[in-house]
Amino acid sequence: MKKTFYTLAAIIALISTGACTSNTKSSTETRGDIKETYTGILPAADVDGIRYTLKLDYDEDRDYAYGDYDLVETYLTSDSLSASGYTDKDTFKSEGDFSVEQGKGNMSGKKYLKLTPDAKDAAGAGSGPLYFLIESDSTIIMVNESLQPSETPGLNYTLQLVK
Repeated sequence: MKKTFYTLAAIIALISTGACTSNTKSSTETRGDIKETYTGILPAADVDGIRYTLKLDYDEDRDYAYGDYDLVETYLTSDSLSASGYTDKDTFKSEGDFSVEQGKGNMSGKKYLKLTPDAKDAAGAGSGPLYFLIESDSTIIMVNESLQPSETPGLNYTLQLVK
């Protein structure tokens, strides 16, 4: 009886030790898949605003400097009866690749996102790349192809990270 008890106790100890060690993470594991979503309502000339929802899916194999994106642009009109104050008018979707790039010249201390649409999306209006200044860990600002923000006072081109 004592032999059986000690054998059973040893087996349980081995099983519990193995179960505990399998849950630990080694320092050589990758950081995992990084996905971020930014959103905000940006000004527009022909509607009351455009709600941008930008989803970034970083590639793990390139130091998180590249990846794929999905962008949804929803054109809005004012609606005083709506809880948000807007009604959706039209929605456009695009997808493609993005890269995190270092600014050059007087912008060398700043980083940017460059969104390059897939070929199927490149046929539409505004088919060139889009650029966003990485302002902070939670804020990006739409800029032009010269990597300059809008100079028009009072217009906000900021997208915020959704937590």
